[in-house]
Amino acid sequence: MNMNRKTKIYVLVLIWAAILLQLFINSSIDREKKMVEQVMSEDISNLTEGTVKAYAYYGSEALTDAVRESMVQKLAKELGITSGYGVISKIDETANSEITTLSKYGEQADTVIKVITLHTKDKYDQESIEDYVMVEINLKGSNGTAAYTYKKKLADIYEKLGMNANTNIYLLSQEKGKLLDEEINDYINRFLEETNATEIDRTEFDNVICIYGYSRDIDEFVYQNNKRVNVNIAFSYDGKEDITYIHRAVPFVDKSF
Repeated sequence: MNMNRKTKIYVLVLIWAAILLQLFINSSIDREKKMVEQVMSEDISNLTEGTVKAYAYYGSEALTDAVRESMVQKLAKELGITSGYGVISKIDETANSEITTLSKYGEQADTVIKVITLHTKDKYDQESIEDYVMVEINLKGSNGTAAYTYKKKLADIYEKLGMNANTNIYLLSQEKGKLLDEEINDYINRFLEETNATEIDRTEFDNVICIYGYSRDIDEFVYQNNKRVNVNIAFSYDGKEDITYIHRAVPFVDKSF
C-alpha cells in the first residue's frame, strides 16, 4: 500500500474532519490559559455542546490490531474510562490505512479514540509508515463548560505518552430567534476583544456568517486563505426552529453548520 504526501494529507482530512494538520502548539502560558478558559467556557449561556479534539504523530511502526487496541484502551483509562466502551479495528483499502477505534457514549459526554496507521511513500519513493493518535470528546449541554479543562487534560496525557498534541476547542450555544445585525456585531466585537484578536477574514452566505481572527496571545494557529488564524466565531440561523446557533472555536470551527 502506498500514496504520495498530497494524498496522505487528504486521507487524514477525511479521517478526522479536516482538523489540525497545520496546527502548531507550544507550551501554554498563564495569560493564554486564563483568556481561553474564560472566553471558551465561563462566559457562555445557553450552551448546547462543547467538543475537544486532540491529534498527534506517534511514530513509524507497523502496529498490529492488538497493539492499537492496547493503546486506545490505555488512553481511555487515562481519561477515566474503564468499561462500557466498544473497540473496532478495520482496514481502509482506499486510504491505505488500518484504524482501531474505541467509542464510549454516555449521557454527559461521548468519547472517540483512534489509532491510525498510514502506509505511504517517503521522498525517496520508499514505503513509509506513519502512526497517529486522535481523541474527540463531545461534552453535552452545560457540561461543555469543562472544555478547556479537558483540553489541558488531553495535552497532559499526550505529553505523558511522549507526544506533542495539537488541540481544538469548539463550543456551540444558541439564541431564540434570528439575531439582528447589531447583536451579531456585538458578539463578534466582544469575542475578538476578549481573545485580543484582530479580524482576518469574513465569509457570509445564506444564513451563515463566519469570522476568522488572529491573536498573538494564543500559540496555536492554522491557515485560512494563506493567513494565520486561531480564533473563530460563526453564526447560523435555522428558520424552521427559529434559532440562531453561535459557534466559537480556538483555533477554528471544524464542524459543519
